[in-house]
Amino acid sequence: SQLERGDIDLALVTTHSTPPDLHARPLFDERYVCVMREDHPAAQGELTLDRFCALEHALVSYAGDRFEGITDEALARIGRRRRVALSVASFLILPEILRASDLVAVAPSRLAAGIGGLALREPPLAIEGFTKGMAWHERTHHDPAPRWLRDVLYRACADSSV
Repeated sequence: SQLERGDIDLALVTTHSTPPDLHARPLFDERYVCVMREDHPAAQGELTLDRFCALEHALVSYAGDRFEGITDEALARIGRRRRVALSVASFLILPEILRASDLVAVAPSRLAAGIGGLALREPPLAIEGFTKGMAWHERTHHDPAPRWLRDVLYRACADSSV
């Protein structure tokens, strides 16, 4: 509705959540990684499923109230659970929390890559990733300025891979 009203010209969305009446273009495929402070005990040696489940986890819930996410759904499918100790409403605060604690988190690789003081490890189970895309309304489809922005964003995402 914000796109229809002209409040915004472009939305960054997961492709499965894009309404069919909007124009859309995929930007990149994302995968999840396990993130922890560099000197965390789990940063060394094999990160087994048992070890992963025994660790205390932080997760991001935009509403800030859920203690379950896509990782918990993947674990439930194989009859396992993890220990979620903290739920935060934004990925922006997560690096500071991880650097200052023994908590670990499962996060999108592009958000975690290149952040100092953190180690990234492959999760010991398959966690379904997602495709991030952009969506826009017909009213801006041929407008040169939004079209230029979409092209720049698409090229920037195509040129950076994690």
